[in-house]
Amino acid sequence: METTPTADIWRPEVVPGERIFLSVLQRSDIPLFARWFSDLELTTYLGQPGMAYTYEQEEEWYERVIRDHDIKTFAIVVRDGQRLIGNVSLMNFDHRRQRAALGIAIGDKDAWGKGYGSEAVRLMCAYGFTFLNLYAIYLWVLGCNRRAYQAYLKAGFREAGRLRGGIVVNAQRYDDILMEITRDESGPLNLTHLVQQIES
Repeated sequence: METTPTADIWRPEVVPGERIFLSVLQRSDIPLFARWFSDLELTTYLGQPGMAYTYEQEEEWYERVIRDHDIKTFAIVVRDGQRLIGNVSLMNFDHRRQRAALGIAIGDKDAWGKGYGSEAVRLMCAYGFTFLNLYAIYLWVLGCNRRAYQAYLKAGFREAGRLRGGIVVNAQRYDDILMEITRDESGPLNLTHLVQQIES
């Protein structure tokens, strides 16, 4: 039976934002993740056309993420109503070059097009630059996912390159687009207040 997280489930504000905050994942989130990631539209926009993930696969993903210290994943929660709408991760860390890859999924379609994704990306980047000593964060976006592309631009990313015709959807080829942001380009991080004795 599917359950939807509600305001009755307390979620710590790990990375506080204005309209959303980033929180820890909870095992009770797995049924909702399974529902989201069995949606062919969502998985296509994530660059995995045709994929529909099962509850068991989402459970395996959850177990891996909470144990793997080289993946930092947070739940994205709308402040009003404490509603879980997706998750965001930093992964593929290259500590020598001080960079990592970002991945985000807004699974709740009612939350699409409202700016939550841009805010979540900005918060995750600020977290990575402030607490993980990163200099650069990069991501890949599918060329047909215009909403996500615009959201990343709004969050401060710029296009760094393309693999032309890298993916096929409905017999149409789309580019895989590489985007990046550096600490120098990110502007004020506004997270040092989370550790009171650190000078901002």
